This record gives sequence, C-alpha cells and structure tokens, in this order.
Amino acid sequence: MNNSSIGLLDSGVGGLSVLSELYKIMPNQNYVFFGDTKNVPYGTKSPEEIFSYTKNILDFFISKKIKIAIFACNTTSAVAYDRLKEHFEDKIKIYPLIQSVAKYTIEGLKDNDTVAILATKATINSKKYNNEIKKYNPNINIIGIDCTGFVEIVENRLYENPQSIELIKSKLEIARNHNAKRIILGCTHYPYLKKHFKNILDVEYFNPANTLAKIIKNDLNNNNQKGTLKFYVSKNPDGFIKSAKTFFNVEKASLIDI
Repeated sequence: MNNSSIGLLDSGVGGLSVLSELYKIMPNQNYVFFGDTKNVPYGTKSPEEIFSYTKNILDFFISKKIKIAIFACNTTSAVAYDRLKEHFEDKIKIYPLIQSVAKYTIEGLKDNDTVAILATKATINSKKYNNEIKKYNPNINIIGIDCTGFVEIVENRLYENPQSIELIKSKLEIARNHNAKRIILGCTHYPYLKKHFKNILDVEYFNPANTLAKIIKNDLNNNNQKGTLKFYVSKNPDGFIKSAKTFFNVEKASLIDI
C-alpha cells in the first residue's frame, strides 16, 4: 500500500483516540481527521442518517485524494460499513473499527468468560460486536450495554458532573453484576473516560484503537519523512479543539459544510 494520506472520521473528538495511537507509532504519515460535530452523537441517529453522514465524509476524503479511510467510530462500523463498502470499494480503502479488531478483543479469554461492551445505542442494537466476536469463539458470553449519554459527557467536558458520574456508575454496575472479565470500549469517545471507569470498576479494559493502529501500521509502507496533520469539522471548531486536548493537541480545525 502506498503512503497517501490517511483519513479518519468520527462524529466528534472520539476518533482522536484512534489518531493518537496511530501517531505514536507512525508519526511520519500524513493524516486528515474529520469530526462531524454538526451531527454528534451518531449513536442516537438512524442507520440511514449515519450512512448519509459517512458517505458525505468519504466523498470529501476522495476530493482530498485520500486513499485510506479509517472508521474511527464504532457506530459507523456497526451500521453503515457494509453498504458503504459497496459504494466505495473501488475508490478508497476502508478500515472499519469493529470488524478489524474483533478477534483481538477476546484474546486470552476462555470459554464461558464474559465480556461487556460499552457502546452507543446504535452499536448495541446492531449486534455487530456480538456477531464478529462469535466468529472467533461462539462460547464467549457477551453483554452489550447501551451507554447513551457518554458521548455528550466527553464532547461537553462534563467529567465531574454528578449526573455524569451516576450515569457511568449505573452502566458499569451492569458489567459488575455479570462478572465481566473484560470491558470493551466500544465507542472511540470512551477512552476519554477510562480513568473514571477504573475508579468505579477495576477490571481489564480493551481499547480497540491500540489494536487498529498496529493493524494499519503492518499494512502500510513507512518512510522517514515528517508527516502532516489536518483537522476538519462540520461545526464549532473551537469547542472541538477544547474537547480534543485529552488525546491530541489540535491547534487548528477548519470548518467544512458538507
């Protein structure tokens, strides 16, 4: 695969947790990140809306001559990837987050162990994680937990809000009650909350971004040149920059209406 720019898309700042992992191991690549802040959160939207938003972003990437697109968004991977692949397979190489990392989410686990998936409503309802994981071990127990509201906590920086803390506790209590051995951070916004999760429930947390970054590095030819970073959003670039700081120091984000 050549060294053309890598495009990453998400509904907001969550996908920066993926970009952060990529940049750590491949700082020489050129990156273009698009946060669809006008339509955040994706997890409460219909499959048709998510398909439309993502199609527009992929068209934008193609206009920028980007050859590699990363769905740094579990929701998009869950509900829109299969249709989008048909539209774009001859135009752009797509890495969907869930399908790319599923087999690694259960490495080291045994039959009848339980994993809990924290994700958006759309991702949970799609059962995409369940279906992909069962391909590798049908005897793993999977608990899907709809964490509607977590994305808004991250996007609006409401980490210390008492209502936020109670919401997080209520979701992790479900994982505790099912004796989950591992919790999958099934939305790229959720690594922003990991330290809060650990304070409430100290189990193993699996961040798909780490694994996806390694997969992509293995597929790419690296060079020794310094790479570039460009950021685009569909709304409120200043808010995006503020919310991003946990994972990435974004100095400038360009506003694009698509």
